[in-house]
Amino acid sequence: MSVPTPLNTEQKPARSFSVLLKLWAFMRPYKLTLIFAGIALVFTAGVTLSIGQGVRVLVDDGLVASSPQALTRTAQVVLLLSLFMALGTYARFYLVSWLGERVTADLRSAVFSHLVGMHPSYFELNKSGEIMSRLTTDTSLLQNIIGSSFS
Repeated sequence: MSVPTPLNTEQKPARSFSVLLKLWAFMRPYKLTLIFAGIALVFTAGVTLSIGQGVRVLVDDGLVASSPQALTRTAQVVLLLSLFMALGTYARFYLVSWLGERVTADLRSAVFSHLVGMHPSYFELNKSGEIMSRLTTDTSLLQNIIGSSFS
C-alpha cells in the first residue's frame, strides 16, 4: 500500500497542461455535443458579420437611393439575420451549459468514487473541510469554466 499524502494545493506550470488533458478525458464522451456547439458558434459569428453587411446595404440601397422597396426588403433580411443569430446563440449557450453540467456530474462521481476507495489514514492526514471543498467548490469552478467561460 502506498502512504497517503496531504492534498497539494500548489500548481506547477508544466502540470497545468496535464490537468487540461485529464479534463479532456471527461469531455471526450460528449465530443458530438462539443462539435455541435462549435458549429453553432461559427454559424453565429458568420451571421453577426452578415448583419453588418445587411446594415450597409440598408443604408446604401434603401436610405441613400431613396428606394422604399429596397429599404423594406433589406430591413426584412436584417431582421431574419437577427433571428438566426438569436437561434444560434441559444443553441450554443444551451449545448455548452449542458456540457458543463454533464462533465461536472461525471467529475464529481469520479472524485467521490476515488474518495470512497481511499485508505482510512488518508482522512486522518487531511482535513474533512478541505476534502469537501475539493469535491464541491473546485468542481463548481470547472462547471463555470466549461459551461460559461468556454463558449
